[in-house]
Amino acid sequence: MAKKRIPITSVKVGMYLCGIDRSWLDTPFLRHRFLIRAAEDLVKLQGCGIQEITIDTERGLDVDSEERTDTPEVAPVSPPPPAPRVTATVAIAPEVTRIQNLPETVQGKALGAELSSITQTRQYMLQGVQDILETLAQTGGLALEQVNHVTQSIMADTLDHEEAYIALIRTREFSPALYDHALAVSTLSVLLARAVGLEDSECQDLAVAGLLHDAGLSKIPQTIHRPLHDLSDSEMAIYQTHPKRGLDFLLQQSPLTDQVQTYIREHHVALDGSGYPANIDPATIQPGSRILRLVDEYDELLSGHHSGSPLTVRKALQSLYQQGKKGTLDAELVGKFINLIGIYPTYSFVELSTGERGIVTANSRENLLHPTILLIQDAAHQPLPEPIPFNFSVLGTDAPGPEIVKILPPEEAGIQLDSALEDWVSL
Repeated sequence: MAKKRIPITSVKVGMYLCGIDRSWLDTPFLRHRFLIRAAEDLVKLQGCGIQEITIDTERGLDVDSEERTDTPEVAPVSPPPPAPRVTATVAIAPEVTRIQNLPETVQGKALGAELSSITQTRQYMLQGVQDILETLAQTGGLALEQVNHVTQSIMADTLDHEEAYIALIRTREFSPALYDHALAVSTLSVLLARAVGLEDSECQDLAVAGLLHDAGLSKIPQTIHRPLHDLSDSEMAIYQTHPKRGLDFLLQQSPLTDQVQTYIREHHVALDGSGYPANIDPATIQPGSRILRLVDEYDELLSGHHSGSPLTVRKALQSLYQQGKKGTLDAELVGKFINLIGIYPTYSFVELSTGERGIVTANSRENLLHPTILLIQDAAHQPLPEPIPFNFSVLGTDAPGPEIVKILPPEEAGIQLDSALEDWVSL
């Protein structure tokens, strides 16, 4: 590839565009490498504020190439050969170089690097949670210092990485061990508490309560550790004692703040009085308890703890919304949580109505159904020669455009998200 940087004033039909001096997501172009075939393309380039572009002179005209003058436009150039498939050895994309030179007030994220780093960090946290809960169940000892270490990591490491942590809490099979559930509830509780403006001390208490809220399940028979729809009425009655059992057990091991005790005690109380324990007035439920209740419900829906069948993120959020309308959950909190999560969370692997597949790289809070996507597979689910940024907001309204029809487990499609996003940066 013979690249050349030229001013926008030197661009002409017949050139092959392979780079611009701004984010592609701020332009009306759904592809970021293409042959300039018509004068309309020049108008679009000039109209979105681009000052310089990069051209490939092996695939299109050079600055000094002679244009035909017998027609108003240059004769069509033969289509370029397929671009080589992007691999880990490709040079750093121009977007990365520009990010490194941006002022400190503007920051970008290397998406693949962020996801890989957060995945590793979360694994360390998960191991810590496993050690805490196993020690508690086997010896009755509560390693409060280790609890504080994990929760402090959650408080610190989730800052500026909310979307990556949310992405790692995905649909999965229910595990009676509850390590993943405890970490997910603790993490999401902190993120939602921050989003609604709770103080750091309250967020810290929620993080601790999230890790320990189901400690009482270690004090009920193992035969009850299965999806709730399989339990008999008598088994369900025993299951519903776990908040009190857990709190009594924990307080025998170590002191907990009053707030942590309250959150654990109330995390299954419904605002319409249908939850448990039944002796707690729903009108007195604190904001932290409401957050823990909502987040716990969401993750149980994702893991299939209720029905035995894990729900997708979208269906889980729909369930929360319906519970908010009925008054079981705090409807205002549900709305904030849906905005926090996003119907199609960043890093989701999605399929469009066209059959094409891609990775969500950003969400629009104005329209949660239309995130920004990096398309990586064509309609036949084959790898594209080169990923294509797709922004719903640039589509016209004259004709119906593509829509997201499903979220897919990337591992089942053989997709490694961090590798697929290796050369991409979000602004």
